[in-house]
Amino acid sequence: MTDSLADHPAQPDLATPQEPTPPLSNQQLAANRRNALRSSGPRTAAGKAVARDNALKHGFLSRHLLIKGESAADFQQLLDELMREYRPVGVVETGLVEQVAICLWRKARFVRAEAAMVNLNRRTFGEAQAREVAQRLGLPEEAWRSIPAPLAAGEDEDPNLLADLVQQRAAWQALIDEEVIIGPAPFARLPETMQAHLLQIHGVDAGGIDAVILAEYGSWEELVAQHLRLFDELIEKQRIREVSLLVMESQALPTQTELLTRYQTTLDNDLYKALKALREAQAWREARAALEASAVPAT
Repeated sequence: MTDSLADHPAQPDLATPQEPTPPLSNQQLAANRRNALRSSGPRTAAGKAVARDNALKHGFLSRHLLIKGESAADFQQLLDELMREYRPVGVVETGLVEQVAICLWRKARFVRAEAAMVNLNRRTFGEAQAREVAQRLGLPEEAWRSIPAPLAAGEDEDPNLLADLVQQRAAWQALIDEEVIIGPAPFARLPETMQAHLLQIHGVDAGGIDAVILAEYGSWEELVAQHLRLFDELIEKQRIREVSLLVMESQALPTQTELLTRYQTTLDNDLYKALKALREAQAWREARAALEASAVPAT
């Protein structure tokens, strides 16, 4: 039994040329452009990561620019802004714009490295720093061994602490100089602030303070002497702390300044050369386009 022709659809004749597809109308082209503008790009995290690294994958110069910890998205944003600003045409101009982006990125990296170096210097407190503190304060030669690294100043730290300690010591020294504690009833001759202080820390009233002082210190003179020694110790510690902080603050400069200066000069020169070459390339392209536009066609 043979198949009839009606059982099979008609096949196109390959030998017969097909009719060309009609060109798109202006309305269809405009609709296609509007649809393209509605595209929001990749929506998934993986897609965004791929789009973010596109410039680095296709960039000839910046392919190996980024180091660990640097953001590819930040470099892409910098490159995009430069592309919008300079509007390069062709491979050469695009490469020069990319070179400008690289120079700016390396300059930013240099600033970060310099700041990190300064922060490291300011956290360094060793023998050299301790010796400088001892020398500045006129301490004995071996005193540097007992000088600790100072803690960072807190927001609630009193900047006038040293002056207050010196003032309080002078008030206790005046008890000896003016012979206040020599003679009968020394407590009654003390300033009211000292009276209140002694009564508070010993937990007695005015009638029992003499017995407590004699039992604990042996005499009023020894009480004052112990307070003076305490203030001397506190004043010395505070002086060492303040000078130590100043010594660490004085290290707020990068080491190897000569090397850093040469490197920064190199970065500045590279940026200047890239910008100069880009301007010359764009000026040459514009001049050539103007010359071609004004040329008289041959007859």
